[in-house]
Amino acid sequence: MNQTSCNLKGEQKVFWLHLGKASSCCRSHSEPLPSDMSTLLQHWKQEHGQLEQGIPIPGCSVCWKDQAQGRTSYRQQNSHKSKNTIQLWINNTCNQMCSYCSPKFSSTWQQSIQEHGPFQNVSSTSKNNHALLTENIDQTQWIENIREYLQSQPPNSIVLTLLGGEPLMQVRSLQKLLDLASPSISQLQIVTNLNPPTNKFLIWLLDNIPSNKFRFEISIDATPEYNHVPRAGFDADQFKINLQLLQDRGIEFSMSSVVSVLNVFDLPRFINWSKPYQVKFNTLDHPDCLNPIWLPKHILDQIKDQFEQEPPMIFQELYQELYRENTQSLVDLKLFEQYNYLCQYFSRTDIDPKQINNDLFQQYWTWLSERQK
Repeated sequence: MNQTSCNLKGEQKVFWLHLGKASSCCRSHSEPLPSDMSTLLQHWKQEHGQLEQGIPIPGCSVCWKDQAQGRTSYRQQNSHKSKNTIQLWINNTCNQMCSYCSPKFSSTWQQSIQEHGPFQNVSSTSKNNHALLTENIDQTQWIENIREYLQSQPPNSIVLTLLGGEPLMQVRSLQKLLDLASPSISQLQIVTNLNPPTNKFLIWLLDNIPSNKFRFEISIDATPEYNHVPRAGFDADQFKINLQLLQDRGIEFSMSSVVSVLNVFDLPRFINWSKPYQVKFNTLDHPDCLNPIWLPKHILDQIKDQFEQEPPMIFQELYQELYRENTQSLVDLKLFEQYNYLCQYFSRTDIDPKQINNDLFQQYWTWLSERQK
């Protein structure tokens, strides 16, 4: 595999239907949906050919940046994968307000920004992340385009995934997913916080889809008792009930965690808790002020000492980032933004940072608060 070729380009098709956008994998830059599927597929095929020839695509800059900084990029992590996948985002309905999320993917964030306005004293990138979802896009034609594409593909050749918002709150979206059922689909996948206000739609899904064709990817960033900190609105008791329901039904699932400054303090405990499960760790895309690289070394050292085994690669890469030539002025600016961002996040989600049950977080929060005075 050369330095630019990518098995995902054009194979991992992502459609943000509620935004009228698409991308050729979940990390590449999105682009407006054209009038038909064939135009889009041809465009991605041409880009795939350019990558094979060693020509970097501007829309893939996330991977180029990671590789240039010595991190394992998404394309490198998935160099062995070539499964044809379709990921659908249909609307933003969600009961949680994850610290790094936005109105585009959370109706709870949408309501907060509408009522209280955007965050203050944060970067323009963070403010753009909080832009309100204002469009009401008709998805009918593109749902039909996807249906026709599925019907044109070989049997059992495609993984179809529904994301949100929170899919288990979106019964109409779930019904659309079932309506797209085709012999070409080898697996139906739901990406969920597994923590909707009610589990009636979860039970409905389990009753309507054969367990051997069904899979969950569960988004959880810390141990259940701590997960309400990075993911405001999380109910640990309801999560445990739903997780047990999947286990009792014999449903295949894995977990996915975004590593940020709000869950890195719980990472050693989370790894111990999640040992029975398959877990994938992801870097934080935005807002960058919540990236753990801004933690001081003495805090990271203490977190590292709490791991019972070798820390996961994503944590080890923090040290590679930490020792890069960041100017002190940049560090100060990011810590200033982080403090302002977290104060407003805690205020809007009724989280008292002084009551968060983690000694290292308390040590860091005291250090950060005093630094801003």
